[in-house]
Amino acid sequence: MNYSDFLDTISKDMKEAVALINNPEVAPEIRRRNFEILFKEIGDNIYFMVYDMNAFDFEIQGTIGAGQNNAYYNLAKVVSDGVSTSNKTLIWDTVDNWMNNVVGKAQRDAFVTARSLGKYPIVTRSLRGSKSGPCEWCKAHVGTFIDPSPEVFGRHSDCHCVIKTEGYNSRNGTLNNYKRGSKYVGENQDYQNNQGFYEVERSRSTSN
Repeated sequence: MNYSDFLDTISKDMKEAVALINNPEVAPEIRRRNFEILFKEIGDNIYFMVYDMNAFDFEIQGTIGAGQNNAYYNLAKVVSDGVSTSNKTLIWDTVDNWMNNVVGKAQRDAFVTARSLGKYPIVTRSLRGSKSGPCEWCKAHVGTFIDPSPEVFGRHSDCHCVIKTEGYNSRNGTLNNYKRGSKYVGENQDYQNNQGFYEVERSRSTSN
């Protein structure tokens, strides 16, 4: 799945939330605390949704990702302090880059677990447009890789590359059967992470 498409679906709401919280008339410490809450909640949801979809795709259902790192604390400070610059584009680019990093960590964590369980995912890196254009490092890392090392998920600061993962269920078309948030849990299996229960509907698939 191309997870940049997933991020595009929430970008509008995130921009509105960031603009609402970043009110210069609100005390800086309150802005920062509200951003911490926003980025913690959104980051956790992005991470666990992407991890869960990868887990389904890689046939490692029931595994649990480590979660996002604590970069959202610094992000909250940067975005809150950025209100003084009035540079909304710079602020949003910083938030957008953070969301890409959260997605990348979820992909990488699921990938590492899949490899440890004898699965062989495929990873495709492609360039994505940015104002400055792709750098030479990004150009050198474009391609499709079968069972690569986890370093394939590497990103530099402000990296806009698209990283697409494919597992068994992507290749046979059953990834379309994935459904998150259903009251039915396939094969009566509860899927739990440290944010609560995420229920998914899964169809039976033929094992490798």
